[in-house]
Amino acid sequence: MNLNSYCVIMAGGIGNRFWPVSNQHCPKQFSDILHTGKSFIRQTYERISQIFPNDHIFVITGEEYGKITRKELPEIPESNILKEPYVRNTATCIAYAAYKIKGISPDSYMVTIPSDHFITNDQAYLNNIKEGIAFTETNGGLLTVGIAPSRAETEYGYIQVKTKDKNKKIVAVKTFTEKPNAELAQMFYDSDEFLWNAGIFIWKVQDIISEFKTYMYDLHSLFSTDCKLNTPSESAFVKNVYGQCHNISIDVGIMEKSSHVYVLKGDFGWSDVGTWHAFHALCDKDENNNVTNSPKVILQDSTNCIVNVPPRKSVIIQGVNDLIIAEKDNYLMICHRKDEGKIKRFEKQFRLKK
Repeated sequence: MNLNSYCVIMAGGIGNRFWPVSNQHCPKQFSDILHTGKSFIRQTYERISQIFPNDHIFVITGEEYGKITRKELPEIPESNILKEPYVRNTATCIAYAAYKIKGISPDSYMVTIPSDHFITNDQAYLNNIKEGIAFTETNGGLLTVGIAPSRAETEYGYIQVKTKDKNKKIVAVKTFTEKPNAELAQMFYDSDEFLWNAGIFIWKVQDIISEFKTYMYDLHSLFSTDCKLNTPSESAFVKNVYGQCHNISIDVGIMEKSSHVYVLKGDFGWSDVGTWHAFHALCDKDENNNVTNSPKVILQDSTNCIVNVPPRKSVIIQGVNDLIIAEKDNYLMICHRKDEGKIKRFEKQFRLKK
């Protein structure tokens, strides 16, 4: 693998679709939702640090999560924890990291990964990362990673490939589609032309900056004009830049527009664990298709329920179906699974009530 490569772990989201277990005070990436004994971000670091040294790993997160990031990842230099003053989506997040790395090593390569996804087969994952870096060294362009869909999922983004040649590991991208409806998701699944978008990006730093200059010139100008990254004035500079940025994803801002986009078909198991539905899919079920995180939960005459409560709490649930029951801190949520889409509004409702 090219030794002049850096990894950027994106850890700025709040994960409000997983409320109350993921919340504004402790978002999903810092939580052990699957009860593995480690938070998502800790697992992500331990996986990627097998091929990247600590000084080549950056974490980009919200200002308010700097301390918890430091606590979870004490091995990473404090200067490599990049703190965003405002939430501005992935385009600004990736631009911040890219222009900072450019100032350190202009000819380097950059791998950007989410902090809160569930991965199985770590070795296949790391091999795919190395394959992706090798591809961009030879071919340039923007590379993302896709996963062969196992179902018609409406909560994931999709990548359409230009060729259905299954013998090709890396192919050109035709289109991106964000979270289709059920009918469209089924069409994508049946067509054999679409992959799930795993939110992993690999490119040469100079290439992504060139794309910012072409397709998001305002953002490029903000970061490149009188740049103060890697200086004592970085924090004030970043706050000024973020105050002028729009909330745009990298997919919308760059990937959907560029003519140099490729996708690597990942060999590893993946889930973004972005919803309670995804949590249910990953966990062991009882004979009535219920899922719980604790042996202290007893379900009687109940089916298709999801229960996530503090491990110290004993709970008996009798005669209910298709519910999500989740508790953390002082919040208890009981919601029909069919209404899961409303969950991301609940925390805001509580804040307004206060």
